[in-house]
Amino acid sequence: MKRISLYLASIFICGTAFAGNAPENSESNPFSFGGNAIMDGFYTGSVCYENASPMDVFAEELNETNASSITSDLETLGFATGSTLGYENSMTFDLDTRHNQCDTATGTEKIFNFEFTELSFESSGEFSNGLHISLKDTFDIQKEQHTPEALLESEYGSLLLKQRTSAVDNMLVGTAGSGAKTAITPILDGHITNTSGGDDGLNAVYFTPSFSGLDVALGLNINDSNLGSASSEFETYSVGFGYETYVGDMVISLGGGIEKATNDIDTAASCLTDDLAIAESATSSDSLYDGLYGSKRCGSETLSAIGAELGYGNYTISTAFSSLDSSNSDSSTWSVGIGRSFNDVDYTIGYTQESLDYARKKVSGESVEDSSKIIMLEASRPLNERIDLGLNFSTTEIDKASQQLGNGAEEAWRAGVSVAIDF
Repeated sequence: MKRISLYLASIFICGTAFAGNAPENSESNPFSFGGNAIMDGFYTGSVCYENASPMDVFAEELNETNASSITSDLETLGFATGSTLGYENSMTFDLDTRHNQCDTATGTEKIFNFEFTELSFESSGEFSNGLHISLKDTFDIQKEQHTPEALLESEYGSLLLKQRTSAVDNMLVGTAGSGAKTAITPILDGHITNTSGGDDGLNAVYFTPSFSGLDVALGLNINDSNLGSASSEFETYSVGFGYETYVGDMVISLGGGIEKATNDIDTAASCLTDDLAIAESATSSDSLYDGLYGSKRCGSETLSAIGAELGYGNYTISTAFSSLDSSNSDSSTWSVGIGRSFNDVDYTIGYTQESLDYARKKVSGESVEDSSKIIMLEASRPLNERIDLGLNFSTTEIDKASQQLGNGAEEAWRAGVSVAIDF
């Protein structure tokens, strides 16, 4: 984090140096300052599903006749010869406390919440030499993390420095109707726009000047590896594109890209070792599945995404697809959305389908997959120049392979109000 702050500070100093070379009649203080705060109040409801018993799941997935039979099944799954795992009665599994507010009379759970979700501060300015600089820091209150960024724009293109971003993240279009706020955590939480290679260090994305409606972006993750140290796991590069054209009164937009994160540290064997450790320390049926069949990303990763948007009058149709392949699990997201503006109100309806394919099949040869389906409705409008009001509703269905011995797929809904305030 200190290194990232130094990068952003150097950008500001360089921009100030440019300003120092500006003509004497340039503005004495070219920077403006502002910020934004977002608050949510929401009501959630769901049926009180019971989690599958981890001990039952253990007995279902592995032949626990003796240690040799467990080892044999682990070897069939692909683990190293001689791999072992304790019996389910020797492991520590947590009690299911997920539904501690369940109404046993109705078999349902309803909860009201209020959250201060996001706070951001930004500053921007343009110097007489045409250089425009924007600095921003966004605080995600719920995740307890912040994301600093700096954007430099000129006639030669733009350069973005930011954590957890990529050329794909910035060029993908057609995602309207996805990423809804939900009552329960979906499998992927929207479109995949970054590999694990962009999680550490600072990401630099260069945007070329637009040419006949075509835009190109090139991304690089700046980490210890490309700074001369071999301690970083990934070498990460990305390329993105965007294209917009008009057909009569219709606007057609395309955008997407590819990111490649090469990992020379994690091997297939080390990924298996990590997964076996997850299974050994499992405290729930979910984490037991994570370890046995490999739900986590591991090794090199390739992200590809493409989206399209069609606009006509006050109507917009959006669709996008993103997919991430790793040496372990693979995941994908597809979404479609329809939007309309009417009387200063923006309406959006969307459907999202997410899937997570585990790395290994069961002993029986059956594939292991988790999936989620989300339907969302949203309406937003500005109350004045500084305040926006939003109403949103979503229903979510999550089907986890680890819960086949429980109540199966889980469904929940969420109705909320959000207020965004600029200052």
